[in-house]
Amino acid sequence: MLHKGKLIVFLGSALIALYGISAAFYGKVIATDDAYPALSVFMDALNKINDDYVEAPEMSKVQEGAMRGLIDALDPYSGFLTKEEVQRLEQKKQKGDVGIGVVLSKRGDIIYVVTVLPESAAQGAGLRPGDYLLSIDGTGLEDKNLIEADAMLEGAPGTPVKLSVFRGSRTEPVEIEVMRSADPTVLVTTQMLDRKVGLLDISSLRSPAVEEARTKLKTLISAGAEKLILDLRDCADGDAADGAEVANFFLKDGLIYQSKDRQGKVVQQVEATPEKYITGLPMVVLVNGSTAGAAEIAAGALKDRERARSVGEKTFGSGSSQKRIALKNGAVLVLSTTKYFTPGGKMIQEENIRTTGIKPDVECPTSDRRQDLAVESYYEDKDESAKYNELRSKIGKEQLDKALEILGTTADSAG
Repeated sequence: MLHKGKLIVFLGSALIALYGISAAFYGKVIATDDAYPALSVFMDALNKINDDYVEAPEMSKVQEGAMRGLIDALDPYSGFLTKEEVQRLEQKKQKGDVGIGVVLSKRGDIIYVVTVLPESAAQGAGLRPGDYLLSIDGTGLEDKNLIEADAMLEGAPGTPVKLSVFRGSRTEPVEIEVMRSADPTVLVTTQMLDRKVGLLDISSLRSPAVEEARTKLKTLISAGAEKLILDLRDCADGDAADGAEVANFFLKDGLIYQSKDRQGKVVQQVEATPEKYITGLPMVVLVNGSTAGAAEIAAGALKDRERARSVGEKTFGSGSSQKRIALKNGAVLVLSTTKYFTPGGKMIQEENIRTTGIKPDVECPTSDRRQDLAVESYYEDKDESAKYNELRSKIGKEQLDKALEILGTTADSAG
């Protein structure tokens, strides 16, 4: 009975603390209509476990499981880390471990690849956007959060990591071995196209990509570019501030994005500043399903402010900020506390997969056209990997051609 009483008090206190923490950051007190009923159900279940479970529960494991279950019911970017896991992460940082060049997300219990950095170890090994990760070095990922999965991918440069991957084109998992290496150093490329159209291709918005983009954009303009294409396809990392700064290159003033709490209260409002503004040349923004996070901040601002037309596919839908909260026992909670909104009021990250993300002004290719291209690639006399690359290439070319077509009819100046 003493063990039972301690367990109930211990776990009940943990749950109340979590409610208190989340309530504080969302501007709500714990005495809400739904908090106490939830606690009542939790305590009832806990009593049943103590009364009827075949063995006496181990308090630390039950606590950890309860906390993970609570956090897993939130969103993909929240997480719970034990004291030991926090220590291991810190050790990895100190050792200078590297990853494989991917950005991950989670839907339900499934962790999958949002994008693969060009020229990265992951791309070289054949990993693709949309691949579902089943295990890393033989460890299943069903109960892992994104922080843990990223940490499992990291290790000393030149060491292998084995992935079990499921992809839609296969009936059996694909086994892929990737040699860990530092992320590519070239994150921004440029090209001068026909009709004096400058192409600025940003594959990542992690540091120092923004400064690299600023320098290369100015170089494009100095080289004679009269119109611009900003390519944010497959760009899925970086902070919201980085996306806002890229948008500021093309917006002299006005709103770029807002962050709001669960009550809809504006927590932060970010506006363009004249000193960061670079150009008002006519432009088009390219986006796809792997455009996420900071890139969505930039694309959403330019679209809603009617500074540029967007072409491609609906973006991924990743737009929230997280706060790390240290607990007394050394564990850490990572909680999403605000969500990002475009200037027009569109919430970037929504629970409904059909409405999350940002729809482009011009869908390219359409769903019917994409299906036609997929069928064409399927019947080509090539291996599966070559067919995939061919399809990606065809889609990419059609999107770029559409952007050039739009710029051909765009006025010669923009505000």
